[in-house]
Amino acid sequence: MSWRGEFFDEVYRDFMEHYRGKEVSAAEAEFLRKELGIGPGRRFLDAACGHGRHMAFMPEGAVVGLDVNLRYLAEAKKYGDVVAADLRMPPFRRRAFDGAYIMHSSLGMFGDEEDLEILMWLSGSIKPGGRLAVDIANKAKLDRAYSLFGESWNMWISAGPYRVLSAAIYNPLTGIVRETRYIYKAGEYLGSRALELRVYSASELGLMLRSVGMSIVAVYGDFNGSPYNDASDRLIVVAVKAGGVPEPIKAAVAWP
Repeated sequence: MSWRGEFFDEVYRDFMEHYRGKEVSAAEAEFLRKELGIGPGRRFLDAACGHGRHMAFMPEGAVVGLDVNLRYLAEAKKYGDVVAADLRMPPFRRRAFDGAYIMHSSLGMFGDEEDLEILMWLSGSIKPGGRLAVDIANKAKLDRAYSLFGESWNMWISAGPYRVLSAAIYNPLTGIVRETRYIYKAGEYLGSRALELRVYSASELGLMLRSVGMSIVAVYGDFNGSPYNDASDRLIVVAVKAGGVPEPIKAAVAWP
C-alpha cells in the first residue's frame, strides 16, 4: 500500500473537520465558485474530492466528485454525483466538464511525471474556455524555511482536540518534502503517519499548465483573494483552457 492509502484514514478525516472545518471549507468553495464560474446548468469536476468538503457548499448538481477512497466517497455522495477512480486514470470523455479544481496539494502526491499526466487529463476533460484551479503548498515559503533552518525542522499543529508534531525533511533541489506526523488527540497518542509531496514553484506549475494547453489568468496566495508572494501559505493558480487539443494530450490518447 502506498503512503496515500495509509495516510488518508478516519483519523485524518476527523482531524480535517477541525483543521479545515465548515467555515474554512465554505470560504474556499465560495472562492472556487467565483473564480471558475460554478453555477446551475454547468458541470465541474472536483478532482480528489475526498469526503466532499467543498462539494457540500456547491450549487446542487453542479459538481462531480472524483476520488479513489471509497470511505470518503460514501460521505461525498451526499452532496452530488461521485465517481470512484484513480486521479491518474479518470474515466471521463474529452470536454466533459465546464471546469475543474484540484485542491490541498493533491497535485504533488504522485511525482513529476504523474502530476503532469494528471494535468494533461484534467485539461482534456475541460471544454475550451473552461477554467481549472490548482491549489498547492508554496515552494517559495519552504525555500525560505530551508534557508533559515536547514533541511529538517519540527513544528506543532493544533486543531480542536488534536496536537500534531510535524517532523519535515525538505530538499529544495528536488522540491520534495517528506513529513512524519505524530498525532495526539485529547492527550492520547494515536500513532504516526508519513507523507511525501512534490512542491512546485510558480514558474514550474506555469510551465506544466502551458504544456497541456492551459493559460494562467490569475495567481493568489490565499482563498481570500490576496496576491501571491514568497511568504504566502498557498500557491493558487487559475488557468483557462485554450481551444483545440494540445499535442501532449493527443499523444497520450493515441498511445497504443
